[in-house]
Amino acid sequence: MIVSIIVMIVSIFVTRITMPYMMRMLMKANVVGKNYKGDTIPIGMGITFIPVMLCNFFLMILLLKDLQEVIFIFLTGITTMGFAGIIDDLIGNKSASGFKGHFSRFFKGELTTGMLKAGVGGVIAFMISWIYSVGIIEFFINAFVIALFTNLLNLLDLRPGRALKTYLFIAVIFLVIGIAGITKMILFSIIGYCIGYLPQDLKARSMMGDVGSNTLGITLGIITIISFSIKVKVVLLILLLLVHTISEKYSLSKVIKSNYILNYLDELGRS
Repeated sequence: MIVSIIVMIVSIFVTRITMPYMMRMLMKANVVGKNYKGDTIPIGMGITFIPVMLCNFFLMILLLKDLQEVIFIFLTGITTMGFAGIIDDLIGNKSASGFKGHFSRFFKGELTTGMLKAGVGGVIAFMISWIYSVGIIEFFINAFVIALFTNLLNLLDLRPGRALKTYLFIAVIFLVIGIAGITKMILFSIIGYCIGYLPQDLKARSMMGDVGSNTLGITLGIITIISFSIKVKVVLLILLLLVHTISEKYSLSKVIKSNYILNYLDELGRS
């Protein structure tokens, strides 16, 4: 537990140090976009998650040499989705949205950055699932859990703080359900990143972008398949499928706004 607290503090510290430099770099390179209020702010700030986790993973490798394989699995997932996410942030065409939109364009001979991201995410999900699965049924359950978690925060990252609040909420649930060992330590390090970045996000001074939402999302998927029983994974898969189905038919922002409790939590802390 002490080591978990240490890596969380390191995450907060490195996040707060990294953010101003990354903001200036993105602004100078004109990697900017309009937020929901119409202000011009840097996008792709979720790229800060990668150096933060690199620092934490290095610390964990020094302390836990017998668990390096798990660390490198997370590192592979994060960097792969970071690559796909930053491409979508930089050159993505937002005219196509949702699985239906991207697949429709693909079958018409057009490769969108969203489809590229879905393809990369699918491959990495199947790769990681293959390592941690026993039997074909668990393999597909694990793969879809990773893939859908990877996309979950992307669906929610439409208002300041929403995706990070969701991550923290899910992280607390995971800790209550019970995770231990290296996955618990990694989750604490990511909680530290979310805490460090959240004030910036709530004030709408920058956007995490797909590079942030997808890299954070895949960590939830990997933690799930490593830590939980098949029954818990099935329940989470059903919930993920439900959210994705709803998002294809309705605006999640409107759904959240129509519910008093969800809207209150969504607006909490936002300036």
